Amino acid sequence: MPLDSRYEVNKPDVVDESVDGEVLIVHLGTGAYYSSRGVGDAAWQLIAAGSTALETSGLLQAARPAVADFVEHLLAESLIRPRTKPVEPPPFVTVVPGEPVLEKYTDMQELLLLDPIHDVEEAGWPKAKPGAAAE
Repeated sequence: MPLDSRYEVNKPDVVDESVDGEVLIVHLGTGAYYSSRGVGDAAWQLIAAGSTALETSGLLQAARPAVADFVEHLLAESLIRPRTKPVEPPPFVTVVPGEPVLEKYTDMQELLLLDPIHDVEEAGWPKAKPGAAAE
């Protein structure tokens, strides 16, 4: 991965929200969800806006290899893709010391992958029909 590549959030498969210094990311195609706090939240916001790994490491005063690894992890999880839209102005982010870390959770995969129309009981989501398995 070149340090000067630009990426965007892999929408509509991926949704994200930054709240109080933590970004929560859900991949609707896999049912996995992710969390990153502090410098990881700031790095996510910058990468999502189109900043390169090199620019992000400079803005956050973070080690280039750590930011490059973070971007590689985002790519491996299909949370970002090569940018197709114009670059947005970088968001204002608070510089937090440390390295960005992406935490992955799969404990709710089956629930997140349920089809809310076809795979639920009459009581509605999140009550799965017996035998309904996420595909």
